[in-house]
Amino acid sequence: MENELEKKILTILDEHQVGVLASVQGDFPHARYMTFLHEGLTLYTPSGREQPKLEEVRKNPHVCVLIGYDGKSSPFLEVNGLASLEEDESIKELIWENISKEWFQDEESPSFVVIKIVPEQIRLLNADGDGSDTLDLIG
Repeated sequence: MENELEKKILTILDEHQVGVLASVQGDFPHARYMTFLHEGLTLYTPSGREQPKLEEVRKNPHVCVLIGYDGKSSPFLEVNGLASLEEDESIKELIWENISKEWFQDEESPSFVVIKIVPEQIRLLNADGDGSDTLDLIG
């Protein structure tokens, strides 16, 4: 059964789809807004195959996602994890059904790919005014 922290995390993921994905470009963080869906604690985000973020995660798969913040003192998540390309067709179909299509011709478009982010650590911040809680998922 899920513990209380996981329930809080899943509630935020259920309520928010837009967040910031930060990868590493050279020696610096490179952040951009993305749309996220989740299956459990695993995050998925669509991308164009030719976008710089794909080369960045190939070189260094460690990424950070900020998601959930919508105003002063609202709870949000900091998700640190490993990114990879998702090859599962059922996940790609799920993402296709739930995203804005403005960037892609169709689901079979060679430019449409899905990035999978498997969390290693999730920090819940600004929840109930008591600092942060951390869910460690490795080790």
